[in-house]
Amino acid sequence: MIKGFTIQVILRVLIILACCILTAYTIRLERWFTTGGSIILILFQVYSLINYVNKTNYSLVKFLNALKNEDYSVYFAPNNQGDSFTRVYEDFNRIIKNFKNNKIDKEAQFQYFKQILEQVGLGILSIKKDALFDNDAQQEILFFNRAASKILGQPQHKYWYRLSRQIPWLETEVKKLSEGGKSLIEIGNELEEKQLSLEVIDFKLLENSYLIITFQDIRSEIEQKEIEAWHNVIRILAHEMLNSFTPVSSLASTIKKMTEDKQGNIIHANELDDEILKDIHLAAKTIQKRSNGLLVFVKDYRTISNVPVPVIKNIYILSVLENIQRLMQASFEEHHIHFKINQVPSKAVIAADEKLIEQVFLNIIGNSIYALQDVSEPKITISVEIKNDVKLIHITDNGKGVDPAIMNQIFIPFYTTRKNGSGIGLSLSKNIMKKHGGGIRVNSEPFVATTFSLVFPG
Repeated sequence: MIKGFTIQVILRVLIILACCILTAYTIRLERWFTTGGSIILILFQVYSLINYVNKTNYSLVKFLNALKNEDYSVYFAPNNQGDSFTRVYEDFNRIIKNFKNNKIDKEAQFQYFKQILEQVGLGILSIKKDALFDNDAQQEILFFNRAASKILGQPQHKYWYRLSRQIPWLETEVKKLSEGGKSLIEIGNELEEKQLSLEVIDFKLLENSYLIITFQDIRSEIEQKEIEAWHNVIRILAHEMLNSFTPVSSLASTIKKMTEDKQGNIIHANELDDEILKDIHLAAKTIQKRSNGLLVFVKDYRTISNVPVPVIKNIYILSVLENIQRLMQASFEEHHIHFKINQVPSKAVIAADEKLIEQVFLNIIGNSIYALQDVSEPKITISVEIKNDVKLIHITDNGKGVDPAIMNQIFIPFYTTRKNGSGIGLSLSKNIMKKHGGGIRVNSEPFVATTFSLVFPG
């Protein structure tokens, strides 16, 4: 275009220049009629040049306005101004078409992600941050999905001020978290209560500050987990009680039959021979044993449900581990276990109740010793990992490990895979760690490495 446009302008300027020379020449010869014609010709050529340039500018302005206003219906038809302009107009049309297709693609992509966010169960709101502190009623809610409408019990309002008037606590909580953060909120009425997990994310986009507000009703999930936990506990309690009561009931029935005649009357003591007395004594002894077992079970239950409040103080990690080694040394030697404490910083401390934490170590190491039976080179290693916000103590063995199928059950009270196990060691240990504000993690690859990690807050 530039080359053709330049040639056209040069030609028109040369024609105007030639007409000027001709006019000067005719004036010198005093041929006034010819001079007048030359002047008219000059004016015509100037007008033609201006019109030619303006047509080019008009086309360019029309093209730029179409892009600025996103008016993709504009079309530049070919004309008789030459091949250069035809090619330019074709490029204009191609660019407008590309912009139009890009807009369609972006709109389709926007609708796609919008539909995804509409389908999730998480309530999502998005507003400009200014809407929190600006009384302008025209501050719009940028996004308000169906889950948010359902959880809040509100229609999908267009303006923030309307929603904040209907739910004043939402505006209050969002203002508190306007720089980002999380909180738990309980709302509801006499018919329904909800516990919302509210999170606000603050971010900037194109020099504007926005807030993404997400919330989820977690009460139903918590209640479901509680129900599942109760079902597990009830199942185990029922199993243990049946194991105890079934033989007790059977033996009590046997004793009853031994002390009755065929009519169901109690027989006299002198009618009982030595063999029957021995059987009654054995049955009573068995009943006592099972009853004692049930009492121990109930005592264990009370133990895990009544963990004392920890007396927290700073204790040296190395000192605790060395004490554990002394306590368990006899067991290590009996089972030929190689026990090792990896390098631990001498000044490293944890905030804990020493007696309770020792119980956690004893429970976990006791499980490791059991898991190392029939292993050719049994090993238990303890290592310490210190991070900015947590301290981790890893207890690793190369025993038979934990089957992935039961990984989620090993911390359930009374659940055990050991023949004579009580099933309270790990659940008690987890409860103790929770009392310390920490937790227990487990990672297992059978017969390679099983690691229980005690997590303490930094």
